[in-house]
Amino acid sequence: MLLLAGASFAAAFISACFSVGGGYVLFGATTWMLPLQSAIALQSVLSFGSLFSRTHAFWAEIEWSIVRSFTTGSLVGVTGGLWAFRHIPSSALAILLAALLWLLAWMPSFRVRMSSGQSFFIVGILHAVVGTLFGLGAILQPALLRTALSRTAIVGTFATCIIVLELLRTSGYAAGGFPYGQYWREIAVATLTGFGGTYLGKRVPPPISDATFRQAMRIFVTLLGASILYRGVAPWIRSTA
Repeated sequence: MLLLAGASFAAAFISACFSVGGGYVLFGATTWMLPLQSAIALQSVLSFGSLFSRTHAFWAEIEWSIVRSFTTGSLVGVTGGLWAFRHIPSSALAILLAALLWLLAWMPSFRVRMSSGQSFFIVGILHAVVGTLFGLGAILQPALLRTALSRTAIVGTFATCIIVLELLRTSGYAAGGFPYGQYWREIAVATLTGFGGTYLGKRVPPPISDATFRQAMRIFVTLLGASILYRGVAPWIRSTA
């Protein structure tokens, strides 16, 4: 519980302070404590406190045209993501997730013109599929960073977009039989600490430069990918030993 509380607080603080990165911290903690598929299913509810508090804190700067386009796309994408989540074996899921994390960590940056209409409808579909399957969407944040929105507008817009998607994902996992009631204590702790981390992160200037933060996150995501890859290949290694 202490580890989860610390990770949830840190994730919310990082997201409010730097616009990106908090989800990786929370996901790293939950994948260390729980089976991978349970961590993926819980990621949606454990982040509610952080998401709602960011939406409230940055309400005046939310870009609603992006929220509408993204939400429409996510309604389409979450269906495909749920189907894949139920049918892909956990070991294969771990290997694919590790590959995704390494791609996110080391893929070169590139410039793409993003509009609030069709572009974010497509982003919504892709993010919903990837996010529902892996627990981390990894599509919306880079897309928002390529717009002309301010840092605080990105924080609020991202949180508002994801709230609806997380509700859809949670409903789908629950319909598939995931026992959320068994984790009510973890959900309560993460929600409360998520609120605290967001409001502190909004009021504290970034303690390190953006370049330093991004390099630190690149190393963290790389190590997280290696840990998850080991979980995916370990059963195969044991079976052949």
